[in-house]
Amino acid sequence: MKRSTTRSSDVHARDVQAIDVPSTEVHPTDHRSTEARIDTTREWDRIAGHWDEQVGDGSDFQRLLVYPSTDRMLDAQADWRVLDACCGNGNYARRLGRLGCRVTAFDGSHEMIERAKARTKPSDGVIEYHVADATDEAAVRWLGEGRSFDAVVCSMALMDLVEIAPVFRAVRSMLRPAGAFVFSIGHPSFHTNESVKWATQVDGEGSASQTFGCLVTRYLTDWPHASRGLLDQPEPHTLFHRSLSTVLRSAFEAGFVVDGMEEPAFPPDTRLRSPFSWARRPEIPPVMVVRCRAPMMCSADRE
Repeated sequence: MKRSTTRSSDVHARDVQAIDVPSTEVHPTDHRSTEARIDTTREWDRIAGHWDEQVGDGSDFQRLLVYPSTDRMLDAQADWRVLDACCGNGNYARRLGRLGCRVTAFDGSHEMIERAKARTKPSDGVIEYHVADATDEAAVRWLGEGRSFDAVVCSMALMDLVEIAPVFRAVRSMLRPAGAFVFSIGHPSFHTNESVKWATQVDGEGSASQTFGCLVTRYLTDWPHASRGLLDQPEPHTLFHRSLSTVLRSAFEAGFVVDGMEEPAFPPDTRLRSPFSWARRPEIPPVMVVRCRAPMMCSADRE
């Protein structure tokens, strides 16, 4: 993987560039090896085209669940400097740019960054793209050298990372006092590869009733598994299930407190589709959106 040590300045979308961030030697604390860590990035390089074509500027899942909660929790303002961690094809980075934010966005996949650049237009505002490994704390910190961020967002990506503690630590060091880190993940209590969506129909006298639910048989154990997040995905990618306590422990150990959380579900009047769609289960949230902040009294001890 070719690396560049040259930093780019803020650039308008029409001149957007991708910069490789210098990588440090990795000492993974998870059960996965460094070689496996590289392979997860290669997985995303191989499926980037399919995801970009299917998701574009936002799937129904993102537009109806992830974006509204993230927008409320982030409450981004024009001229804010915002870091978009694991930005994928840049759809939320562009959303922020159109609000007038100055966005620094990064992803570990070269192909995803290329897709993000291709989709970014002058009307998308000021966006700076980088290729960086979110599990490499030093590489993420490099993005904040000489500057701090008003907010950081990570949209539906932490479950794709081999380990999450490094990005929490890096983000904690890069936020201004009282700045927010808002992240979204598939709800680990319900939305896992091992959860089973079920549907029943009871034909009563003169009427029929349908019930839709979700069966979960394993939750507390953290485990990696192969996932196909989209229909017809050409190959699976590795997803890492983590319990709520595992996810929040990384936040607390990095010095964050949680001051907001939403569990969005599809509203009952959503146009119904497959009986196995989350839209059929308006009482079960498939997403969790969390807002973390560093306590004001701890802001001076930032490294």
